[in-house]
Amino acid sequence: MSLIPKLGLGFAGLAGVSGAGYLGFRKLSQEPKESFKTKYSLAVNGFLSDDATLGKKLEALGNDSLSPKHPDLISAKTHKKASKAEDAKTALKKGCADIHDKPIDSGFLDDFRNYCSFNNGDKLGSNKTLVSAEGDLANKKEAFKNKGEDQLQKGFKNIGKPVEASSDTSWQKAVFSECTKLSTEIFEGEISNFMEFCSK
Repeated sequence: MSLIPKLGLGFAGLAGVSGAGYLGFRKLSQEPKESFKTKYSLAVNGFLSDDATLGKKLEALGNDSLSPKHPDLISAKTHKKASKAEDAKTALKKGCADIHDKPIDSGFLDDFRNYCSFNNGDKLGSNKTLVSAEGDLANKKEAFKNKGEDQLQKGFKNIGKPVEASSDTSWQKAVFSECTKLSTEIFEGEISNFMEFCSK
């Protein structure tokens, strides 16, 4: 075979390899990114039809000093402050539905966490409320004390067991702080310690 045909075959082979590489890269780049709805399915399922929770999110949206980023949530905040309840709810649901379908790296994580998803506090149940003061934990000391290390979850693992002295409130402070923190985190499944120690 002459040199020219050999070179032609070489270029064809190179083009084939580079073409395959390009197609592989293109396919990879076209794969859909994980959305809020797929990553946090438990926090989204039923959210848009839960009027009680939507009402709480609207209250937070109207009172917050921080502003949402999504234009529909900004509109919902404006309507809420103008006492246009139905317009505010419609805008909130529209914005949240849009955010649910967006990739998790789209820049709307705070909007999703604060206004468009169930958090742990929302999932306490209709007959329970979140502890609102350290004193609410006084009658939970014994139950916590009897827990083995393998029975504690999240930040509860790092909290020391309560001492007998009734005047010692360090345990209550620590547990109340953990309850407050967990209550605003995105719901990803029931946390039994949260349900037991953070509700009343």
